[in-house]
Amino acid sequence: MGAGELAGWLIAAGVADAAVSVGAEADRAWCVRAVADGDGTWEVFWCERGGRFEWTRFDDESAACFSLFGRLVWARLAASG
Repeated sequence: MGAGELAGWLIAAGVADAAVSVGAEADRAWCVRAVADGDGTWEVFWCERGGRFEWTRFDDESAACFSLFGRLVWARLAASG
């Protein structure tokens, strides 16, 4: 799965579109984006008031996208009881 496909998969799983920002940092959202230094790594984090929380770095785009997808779908399922 790539960043271009992530939003569609999350919508299909019932995760709110506003909860995720693909490719850019956005306040009060989970963000997945390529690291700016261009070394091919990707990062996933929760952004709030300029802070990055639960930040994780991945060796490739697919790993980052699958990690965020799994986290958000699990949280949605856990919340639905």
